[in-house]
Amino acid sequence: MMAMKRLILSITAACLALGAAAQSVPSLLIPTDSRSLAMGGVSRPLTNDFSMDAQAYFGIWAPKAIKSTVIGGEASLCLGRSILLTLEGKTFQDSPYEEAGEQGKVKNTFKPYDFNIALGGTYFINDHFYAGLKLRAVTSYLSNDGKGSAFCGDIFASYGGEKWSAAIAGRNIGSNINYGSGAYALPALVAISGEYRPLEGLRADAEVDYLFSGALMAALGVEYGFADMVFARAGFHYGDPSKALPTFASVGIGAKFIGIRLDAAYVFLSETLGNSFLVSLGYAF
Repeated sequence: MMAMKRLILSITAACLALGAAAQSVPSLLIPTDSRSLAMGGVSRPLTNDFSMDAQAYFGIWAPKAIKSTVIGGEASLCLGRSILLTLEGKTFQDSPYEEAGEQGKVKNTFKPYDFNIALGGTYFINDHFYAGLKLRAVTSYLSNDGKGSAFCGDIFASYGGEKWSAAIAGRNIGSNINYGSGAYALPALVAISGEYRPLEGLRADAEVDYLFSGALMAALGVEYGFADMVFARAGFHYGDPSKALPTFASVGIGAKFIGIRLDAAYVFLSETLGNSFLVSLGYAF
């Protein structure tokens, strides 16, 4: 009987934590860069035009469902314009729920959360071509009895010219995660993305993702920068609510001055993800 109760609690907790994306560790799919989220979640090309870049971010994801608090930060160090090293850590803390004990009485409350830390390296072969990888450790708590850990990684390459670039990547490729009642696959995917810069300050990005679970996602985003100081962004993301992120639209703004960068993104046109937002503060030199 107790084993059955624990199983029911684990299933309930999993539903709360996974929310709209019926996929293990869906936090691996959530964009945590305010600029990318404002452009529909399109992955932004990497650059090597700085010595060091660091940012911290805060947001609320899916406030109408799991209401997950997103907190994290990342730092990038460029060595001689050829090697880019990155370090990032982020946590997703969902709304707490009550765990029942004997005879349905409330035993305690539990707050599901995910945490992951990643280390990456990119090599810029020349001004047009780069390739790299990122290794990530993931820990996920669904209940007091449901904890899982996994390791995964990304591998990517990009080639481009003065006004365009194209990239291909494999993401979240690694081990399964086990919460104590069986192993579940991480949301691994293959992504193809591109960027076009027709005018100074204007950029248009697009991305198509195929998840190994059989889902398809796609995103379009645009950004316009005024004097490289003030930025306006908008995007649209097409998704699969049963296996990936749901469909949503997004907008955002940004400002940059003497190396300090402030960006914000807001999500709408989604019953599940509507009113989600992300704010980040960064500095580069």
